[in-house]
Amino acid sequence: MDFKTQYSFFLQQIENRILEVIPQSAPNELYEPFRYIMKEGGKRLRPVITLIGCGISGEDPLKALDSAVAIEILHNFTLVHDDIMDNSPLRRGRQTIHEKWNSAIAILTGDVMIGYAYKLLPSSTNHSRADEILSIFSKELIEVCEGQVFDMVFNEKKDVTIADYINMIDKKTARLIETSAVIGAHIGFGDSIEIDAMKNIAHNIGLAFQIQDDLLDMTANQADFGKKIGKDVVEGKKTYLILKAVELVNDTLDRQLIDKFMNNNGLDECEVIDMDNLFRKYRIYETAQCEIDKYFATAESFYPKLKKNMYTDMLKWLVSSINKRII
Repeated sequence: MDFKTQYSFFLQQIENRILEVIPQSAPNELYEPFRYIMKEGGKRLRPVITLIGCGISGEDPLKALDSAVAIEILHNFTLVHDDIMDNSPLRRGRQTIHEKWNSAIAILTGDVMIGYAYKLLPSSTNHSRADEILSIFSKELIEVCEGQVFDMVFNEKKDVTIADYINMIDKKTARLIETSAVIGAHIGFGDSIEIDAMKNIAHNIGLAFQIQDDLLDMTANQADFGKKIGKDVVEGKKTYLILKAVELVNDTLDRQLIDKFMNNNGLDECEVIDMDNLFRKYRIYETAQCEIDKYFATAESFYPKLKKNMYTDMLKWLVSSINKRII
């Protein structure tokens, strides 16, 4: 199988279904922002993982298409509300919904998105595991909200630890990727061993993905990354890099820079280079990469518990592509 071609096929099916789902009717003030946020959805990793999970379990992946779209709508719902809370002007290089319209419209858009996501999940009349799938989806909605609260609280706390950070990204990032895989496996009637393996693979990918994002914020080529380098430092984000620096820094001048970051909730753009030098001095980039490699290796250790079929091979290809950030 040409996995890149299959990935593109899955993407097209997801995009087509998204367009079908969002109403073209009134009130346009509600559905135009819904279409707007869903139009530029990036790589659609989560719904693709849902389709792959279904295929690994032995069913036609497209049987999970509606659930995959539900996952993608849930993901974008979190972005709409996150942007309001963070007062972010841009998302994926475009105005955020609350900037293009207003906060009231953005809140209502997020609310209606959740409604449509639930509508896409299977009912008990067409899938014997519908109740379990609904429960998994609802649990994820709760946990992603918990993760966002932890993230907000971290903005004010000065004593955030690496363990706190892992707990936050666990709920805010990793669990949604895990939910994507597990729901796909349930749609495909996977057994408990397969579902547990998919859960562990996706969960570890999610943790690796977020730490990788933190690392790339400082080390990536800006054109390739699609974001301004050092944005997390300027915005005062307590990333893996910052928290590891808090653990390791022992020089007085270096500690002053960390303290300034913490006390001011970020640094000026001109000071990003100083933080970069500090990270290099304490080999924090290498430490972060080792942590990323650890999570990817843990994910890969669960491959033998999956069925040997082309979709398992596609998952391996996808994980490798995520690791190298080549899709």
